[in-house]
Amino acid sequence: MATNSYVRWWADTNEQTLLQNLMTEAIKFHGFDIVYMPPSMRREDTLYNEDILSKFTTTYSIEAYLKNVTGWDGQGDFLSKFGLRVEDKMTLMISRERFDELVPRARVTTGQISAEINSVTVSGNNTKFRSELVVGDTIITSHSGQSRTIVSIANNTQLTVNTAYTSAVNSEYFSIPTTTTLVLPTDRSSLPPSRPMKGDLIYFPEPFNTMMEVTFVEHETASGQFYPLGTRTFYEISCEIFTYSHEVIETGDSSIDTFAQTYEYQQNLLLAQDSGTGTYEVGEHVYQGSNLADSTASADVVSWDSSNRILRVGNIKGEFAPAILVLGHTSGASYYLNEAPNKMLLPNTKAADNTYLDEQDDVIIDNREIHRIVGGF
Repeated sequence: MATNSYVRWWADTNEQTLLQNLMTEAIKFHGFDIVYMPPSMRREDTLYNEDILSKFTTTYSIEAYLKNVTGWDGQGDFLSKFGLRVEDKMTLMISRERFDELVPRARVTTGQISAEINSVTVSGNNTKFRSELVVGDTIITSHSGQSRTIVSIANNTQLTVNTAYTSAVNSEYFSIPTTTTLVLPTDRSSLPPSRPMKGDLIYFPEPFNTMMEVTFVEHETASGQFYPLGTRTFYEISCEIFTYSHEVIETGDSSIDTFAQTYEYQQNLLLAQDSGTGTYEVGEHVYQGSNLADSTASADVVSWDSSNRILRVGNIKGEFAPAILVLGHTSGASYYLNEAPNKMLLPNTKAADNTYLDEQDDVIIDNREIHRIVGGF
């Protein structure tokens, strides 16, 4: 018996649109809201061709349907040779139409840039200026925080900005601010597709308050009868509990940014009593040097204990030295650092035993240069 000639699986766009609308409505009825976060900056490891650090600054609220409704997938909690591991996983369904509508193609930047003082010429190292940037984009350096607008792009490693840099830029990573209008470059060959990608983050608001990382996305383009009416109406996203690894999370939402502040590497700076004035502000930049752009060390304030003069900082660049002022970029506070911070201490990780192992290593490990066969027992 021949199939119905009035039903054209791959050509009836009206029927495909109807199916897409029904899927979107079903997810809206039975799903819940999540916050989707694609990376806005990528630091690429050219040897292994992978990201070594990502920056997340943009959030998109979208609805999703939980597929594994009976509980977590994965191996759960178990003890391994690396300690306690939590491998809880879940599978989500997100409407393809809604994702394409709400989440634009990711704008990421690759590589590092350099520029001499009083120069408008920017050179790049492992950058992709032509495929990732367009004239009119604003680029911000990660360390000195200098913002400039692109006026021309010569090639993938050289461009020109509108205003000369007031201080030198030495191999700094850079990003595009989230307010930049989405204008795709002419050459889009190296841009990620407009779909969920491995490495994206998903935040589940209260009462879950959980961060997940995308590990796999089922996105195959429909070209046969495996899909209803010949089209795929949703993305099936596999994700697992997010393990923090020095990613920069600065979305402006305190409930999300807390994840980075909780797990990032931090130091306690013990400042000298009665050596300065002012009150450091949580989140502001602090530094040592003549200014933030030319600083020898900089960090972000996590907390300030004024009674004990303990300044806890994270996102640390460089090394803080004793007997030098620690300046607050916004508050104007300034105190002398009493002593160099102990790098072995992890103040935000109560279970850390770095200091103990450092003290006991000489007892556990014999470091003497003795030839065991010749003698010297």
